[in-house]
Amino acid sequence: MGVVNLMGRVYMRELECPFRTADREVARLAETTPVILVDFHAEATAEKIALAWHLDGRVSAVLGTHTHVQTADERIFPKGTGFICDAGMTGPHDSVIGVQKDQAIRKFLTQLPTRFEPGERGSPAAGRSPGAGRGDGRCRHIERVSVPLGPQARGAVK
Repeated sequence: MGVVNLMGRVYMRELECPFRTADREVARLAETTPVILVDFHAEATAEKIALAWHLDGRVSAVLGTHTHVQTADERIFPKGTGFICDAGMTGPHDSVIGVQKDQAIRKFLTQLPTRFEPGERGSPAAGRSPGAGRGDGRCRHIERVSVPLGPQARGAVK
């Protein structure tokens, strides 16, 4: 299995083009494996969807990350690439995308620089489960995964 990590450019600092980088790295990995997973760390859903269309049929899956909120748009593109805009977050449940609530709210209210610390309660797991099969690297199945903490575990886990 090959893994490519890319960063998007919309609303983020100037970086090398993720589309051209993907073309280069996917071609290199395809020489040794048909199963290629792309982790695309980007802000804009449009950029993530565009990259998935660009890579359709050349990679097994494009899994978006960065916004911490699991999306409900998992699908398999026509040429066999699995996709989701954001795989979600594994981290403190009682938080604002993993940050202590009061700190995040203070930042929004004051617009001043604020030191962020991780939230404290619970760590549900969220993600995607893409399945490639038959040796050709095409995605056969993609499913959202979310494992919330049970009520009895919430108070005990920090």
